[in-house]
Amino acid sequence: MMLVLQWCFFLLSLAVVVYCGWKKPSALISFLAGAVALDVSIRWFPPLGGIGSQINSLARLFTVGIIAALLWSLGRNPEKRRELKKLFKQPLTIALLIYIAVGAFSIVYTISKADTIMGVIRLSTMFLLYVGVYLLAEKNTGLLPLKVVHWMGVALVPLTIYEGATKHFLWRGYLAEGMIARVNATFVDPNIFARYLVLGIVANLLLQYLCQESRKRFLYLGTLIALLGALAITLSRSGVVTLVAVLILMCLLIPRKGILQPIGVLGVIGVVIAALRPTVWNRILTIRNGLGALDEQRAYLFRVSFAMFHDHPLFGVGLGGFQKSFLTNYPSYKTVIPYVQGVTLSHTTILTIAAELGIVGLTALALVWLAIFRNLWNLRKSRQVEASKSGVSRPEFYKGTDLNNANLEAATENTGKQEAGSGKSGFPRDYLLGVGYFLWIAAVFISSQSEARFFEDPMIWLSMGMMVHLLVGKVGSGNRREFNDTAN
Repeated sequence: MMLVLQWCFFLLSLAVVVYCGWKKPSALISFLAGAVALDVSIRWFPPLGGIGSQINSLARLFTVGIIAALLWSLGRNPEKRRELKKLFKQPLTIALLIYIAVGAFSIVYTISKADTIMGVIRLSTMFLLYVGVYLLAEKNTGLLPLKVVHWMGVALVPLTIYEGATKHFLWRGYLAEGMIARVNATFVDPNIFARYLVLGIVANLLLQYLCQESRKRFLYLGTLIALLGALAITLSRSGVVTLVAVLILMCLLIPRKGILQPIGVLGVIGVVIAALRPTVWNRILTIRNGLGALDEQRAYLFRVSFAMFHDHPLFGVGLGGFQKSFLTNYPSYKTVIPYVQGVTLSHTTILTIAAELGIVGLTALALVWLAIFRNLWNLRKSRQVEASKSGVSRPEFYKGTDLNNANLEAATENTGKQEAGSGKSGFPRDYLLGVGYFLWIAAVFISSQSEARFFEDPMIWLSMGMMVHLLVGKVGSGNRREFNDTAN
């Protein structure tokens, strides 16, 4: 019976992907943003075997769906092919290709050719996802992934509370064993769950800023508190560090009252939660000192990463070769810890890249980040220049106006007032959305210093694709503003 249900779920999911790919390819982007939260879906699919194992979760299935829709549209639409040429001229695209090329070159000298080839295939697949997001996104796509992640995070709050209170987990029940129960909800790991909740909090703050109706802002404040509470229940130290860092960045990038006030409320509530729940406060205090076997494992992983970088400083041991190099050449670094098998995969993105790809790989990573910063800066600068030169009569700059069909006319009539104040209190809409996607990338990168999974996380490729899409002008361009893309 279970196998029948699994096949029914798989076929239904496949039907959704095919239908959206045919009728509304841009919808696949938002579906993917939600599917990332359902690692547990790997248990809802039947055994597919072989190549089918590459689509054995909803996130993977929608990723493949976006790539398939991309290839189909490129074959049928000459305009898409012209847009593709524009994409390959973007510095971010070039930087990503350089990073992939560095990984591919490591096949020549890697300690594990099979792992390196698989790593290159994974990176290439994610790059196609990035291209697909850029080409398939439409004018009303900019805000939708933010909404989906926010409400998906909110939807997981009841399950989080239930698991935290009862220690009855939906899956991976071993996480409930021991002195501390680490709630993972539908994710493979509590820290990955915490990462997604941070993305939801970022989306929430932007939705509040983009919404002017007090009733809706009150609703968003309530869901913000719920997301913070769920983050506390995960007991994820990396989640707390990531949240603090991202909120500081948001204050710097959008230093406005509409952002600072809810962040202040968030801080006060966070202090209250830590005071009322000693377990949370104790976990925060162990960020520096470490806690038990887990941090002993991190310590020897740091040492072996530095050893690999010292011995192979320029090119590293090869993409994906960390584990084999560890077990083959550096087994003495592994600390014997009672009752713990001990991990042999690096959990720190920067150290992993340094060990596997050396200085060349770190340089390629730096180029990717420079291109991301450049895109964010250009998003802010280009729209201001466009507005000042064209003297547009549309409310392009505003402080969180919830524009929809009902108030579009009124907003247009008040354009002069809004533009007059935009220099003091408002930002271009595309820039605000760009900040959201930039902070998503930053959140994944920061949290990946304790849980890895940076370039492996589809959310960063989705975010990079949307940033370039916004920059090129297809979302919110001069001819097609997102008036109907509201923060409802």
